[in-house]
Parts: sequence; structure tokens; C-alpha cells
Amino acid sequence: MMDQRQIPIEQAMSRYAKRNTVRFHVPGHKGRGQESFLSSVLPYDVTELPGLDDLHHPEEAILEAERLAAEVFRAEESLFLIGGSTVGNLALLLTVCRPGEVVLVQRNVHKSVINGLILAQARPIYLKPEMDPVTGQAVGVALIELQEKIREYPQARAVFLSNPNYYGMGYDLRAYAECCHLVGIPLLVDEAHGAHFGFAEELPLSAMQCGADAAVQSTHKMLSSMTMSSMLHIQGDLIDRSRLRQVLSMVQSSSPSYPLLASLDRARYELAQRGKELFQEGLLLAERLRQGVKEMGIPWLSAVRREGVYDFLDPLKVTLHTSSSLCSGFRLKEYLEVSGIYPEMADERLVLLVLSAETREEDIRRTLDVLASLDRELPVDSTRIGDKVHFSQQVVLTPHEVFNRSSRVTIPFSQAEGKIAAEMIAPYPPGIPVVNPGERLDRETIDFLIELKEQGCRMHGISDPTLQTVLVIGGSDE
Repeated sequence: MMDQRQIPIEQAMSRYAKRNTVRFHVPGHKGRGQESFLSSVLPYDVTELPGLDDLHHPEEAILEAERLAAEVFRAEESLFLIGGSTVGNLALLLTVCRPGEVVLVQRNVHKSVINGLILAQARPIYLKPEMDPVTGQAVGVALIELQEKIREYPQARAVFLSNPNYYGMGYDLRAYAECCHLVGIPLLVDEAHGAHFGFAEELPLSAMQCGADAAVQSTHKMLSSMTMSSMLHIQGDLIDRSRLRQVLSMVQSSSPSYPLLASLDRARYELAQRGKELFQEGLLLAERLRQGVKEMGIPWLSAVRREGVYDFLDPLKVTLHTSSSLCSGFRLKEYLEVSGIYPEMADERLVLLVLSAETREEDIRRTLDVLASLDRELPVDSTRIGDKVHFSQQVVLTPHEVFNRSSRVTIPFSQAEGKIAAEMIAPYPPGIPVVNPGERLDRETIDFLIELKEQGCRMHGISDPTLQTVLVIGGSDE
């Protein structure tokens, strides 16, 4: 056991900041700068100096911090990321596959995975996700779907899954890891929303506990590190770790942020010191919020409970479900924001509230008071929320093939039926592409995206975020 009371990066930075040094090194603010809320941070915003280590060749404080993290997160090796989980996803794909090689990829992955496929020049075979009949959300991949695709594509180099989804719905991955290992390929998991998994009995097992070979976690999403700070956990011998480190040095900044690194170190320290106790208050408050919504008796408003096709629902995520024709998820989110309550995201029927160890009782009380003021007389839309998007568009070209095509034309989006998309269209959040480059647009998908846009949803990836036009493959390549 390592000494988990240590916070090596933070301690090294503090020692340097307290010394009376003359800073003839970058950054330009020299630890001083103008008076602002940043003033307390600037003395600790340093660079690779003796005693502070180097993220791309760690030997001192950073190496010790990563080893401490690996022990806490039950990995053989943990690597700190200062470009979010995005760089972890990119690095994994660039590590495990070469140009033209096949990767089995869950269709409803984050856009960073699709970008990783483009950079790796890989050929994705999409795994169709199951749809939750209660919320209409795409969840994860059924085990039988994975088994069938592995038999159909024995040349696949890896399997890439996303677990849980943005709303905290997920699967126990133990059987998935066994399925991959039977044929000698790694299971890679985008576990951006599961950095807290495995640290309390009420929480699901983590991907590492389930036997995955690699898991990327956004430590900043559910734990206490700063935005953009994440970790990549590795175990087993199916991933070339030397190549992985080389790739990470290519996709991450050569001037990493030390405050971000220190915040990762601190988040690990808090977990190690408090363990499952860290989440007990947040878990109780989340259940109080769900029960409070139920007791209001608003006929068109409810909090989603664990049911449906998935194995677990993260108890720290509270999803409000509206069935009113006059109050969509987007409108409910705006209503809450006017009162100073800011949800994580919304779609046409759902509003996601993310709790953590730092959520307080006052937060729950304020939220319930605002919800209680909603008009109980709003009519209920009895129409069942169906599967809005099936992720079943025809794949004509790989994302990389589209990236290298010059024959692109701009056409009205409403007239794009039957055309091959030359760009990604991802409602944000959650940043999961409804359309990937190389897929043939169908009328159902076009209408769905137009409806989302009319309700106020933002779009990422597309050159015209107003959704008036779209880039498609044209000319002889069509």
C-alpha cells in the first residue's frame, strides 16, 4: 500500500510558490498579474521546473501522483490528462489500430471517438445501442449484439463502448470484457461519467473492476478536479503502453496546466481519505430530490427511476421527465435557470440534474421550491415518448474517407434526404452525433434534428449551426 496521505503535485507546487524566486521562465504573468479572481491561482501556474516534474516524462511528483491514483482507481497504471477525456479517447484509438483496420464502436459514442476514428484512419463497425422505452434514450449495446459483431468481424482490433450514457444509464461490463478477451482484443471504455463508480455500495462497478483494458474518466465531471482534467486507467497486456504514451505526447499540450494536474491529485486524495463516506450525503440528497418531485403530485412531471433495458442508473443523477405538451425539457430547463438553478442539460422531454459529494441540502430545498411553483394545470401530453433517433442510418463511407474527400457541396438541410453527410451533427450536450460523416441522411433523422433545433437545442460539428444548410458529398463521389 502506498501512502495515500501524500498529495505530491500540490505539495511540490506549494514548495515552489513559497520560495522567493525570480521567475525568468514562462508563463508571462510570473505569478503576479492584475488583481482579479485569478490572483490566488497565478503563483501556482508554473511550468516544468526541477522538483515539479514533466507530464510527458514523469519521474518525480507527477509519477508518484499517477501511481497513487492507479492504486485508488484499481488500475495497473493511471495517466493524467489535461485535455479532458477527449484526448484519452483519441489516444486509445490511435494506439490500438492502424489505417484501415476494423474497430467495433458503439454508435452513440461521444464525438471525440468519431474524431479519433478519423485521425486513426480506422474503419468503424457500429454497434447499435438499445433504446430505453421509458425515456426514449439510447443506452448501451446488448451483449448479444457485441457477440454477433465479433463473430462477423473476426479481424476487429478492439471494442469501444461508452458506459454509462449521459443520464447515468449503463451496463455491468464484466460479460463484455470476457467476450472481448476470448478473442484476444481489448475492451476500451469511455467512462467519462463514471469516475466515482465503485466507491460506494450504492454505486455501480467501474470499468476497471469489470475487467476492461482501458477506461477514460472525466474526473472533473463527478469528482472534484477542475474542468478539462481527466484520467486514463490501464490494465492487462492487450494495449501497447509505450505507443500509448507516445500518442499522448502528440495529442496533449507540451505545456500542461499544473493547476489541473494538482486538482487531479487532490481529487484522488479526497477519495483515498474519505472513501465511500464521500458520497453518502449526495446519495441521500439525490433520493430526497426524487421523492420530493414525486410528493408534489404534478401529473406531468416525474423523476426517472431505474427501470427499462439497462442494468443500473447512477443514483447521483436525477433526471426530470416532462410529459406536458406545453413544457418541454428545454422550457423546463429555462424555467429553472431563471430562478438561478442550472441543470446539466435538457432534451425534448428530459432535464438532467447532476449531484455530487459537494451538493448541499440547501440546493435540494431551493430546487424543490422552484419546481413546486410550476403550474399544476398544464395539460398532460399522453403521447408515448418513442424512439426518436434509431442510430440506424446507412453507412456509406467511413469518417476518414469523408474527411479526405474534396467533393463537398452545401445544400438546404431540409432537402438533404438521401444525401451522404460530409460532416457531423451532434446535439450538445451530450455531444453524441445523431449523424456521422459518411452516413446517408433519412427523412426521420432530418425531421428529428429540425425539431430539436426549433426547441432551442445547440448543434456541434455542423458548419451551419442554424441547421439551414448542411455539407454533403457531391459530384462523382455521391
